[in-house]
Amino acid sequence: MVILYMAVAFIGAGLSCVLLWPYGAAIALVSMPFGGSLVAVMAAVLVYMRTSDETELSDDHASHIDQPQSLQTTESRR
Repeated sequence: MVILYMAVAFIGAGLSCVLLWPYGAAIALVSMPFGGSLVAVMAAVLVYMRTSDETELSDDHASHIDQPQSLQTTESRR
């Protein structure tokens, strides 16, 4: 996951630099760490929300389908 967040941060830094370049090189270069951090946080929240949704679905599935049933014996002892 760390590699994913680093790659997303680099992409966000480059994107913020490209978007803010018309405002000047200094502003674009200073905004790179902020843009990269913002996009990395957004990616982390997205990954967290996706994994929490999947665990809720798997918990619901397991609780409704895999309930243990009581065993009843059919033979009588004499």
